[in-house]
Amino acid sequence: MAKDKDLEKNTVSRTQLKLEAEKLQSLGLKLCDLSISKLKALDLPPNLFEAILAMQKITSNGAKRRQSQYIGRLMRNFDATELNTIMTFWDQQELKEKQHFHNIELWRKRLVEEPGSFNDFLTKFPTEEKLILLNTIKEAVEEKNQDKPPKYNRELFKLLKKIIEK
Repeated sequence: MAKDKDLEKNTVSRTQLKLEAEKLQSLGLKLCDLSISKLKALDLPPNLFEAILAMQKITSNGAKRRQSQYIGRLMRNFDATELNTIMTFWDQQELKEKQHFHNIELWRKRLVEEPGSFNDFLTKFPTEEKLILLNTIKEAVEEKNQDKPPKYNRELFKLLKKIIEK
């Protein structure tokens, strides 16, 4: 009786095994979205690396499903703890970059639409390029009012990015 209880505690249920296999398969699918240079940086086993490259080339849905199952099977033989850590770090970096881009875009929009926001920008990001910035904002506002293509809006974004990233 006591041995049966100990055995039950040490064994993992089939449901738990399936969940772990699905997690590994989904991690493998996330790997398929990475560039080749990032995949090489991960130092994956050769067969897993080749399976991921093959998956990136497949267009048929049925073939993708079979290939993803194959990648999941290969992932079971691979210790994914370090890989999970690296992927989480990359996801956080990507999120930070998106937030930074969004911040620049908000400043560009604000500077074009709100005339008083120029002083707010300068207090937060002091720069020596005040005249260039002011002229670019002026051109972007005129461009917007006349429904012209957004040439100066793009220039303003580049200038803001340069100033903010100093």
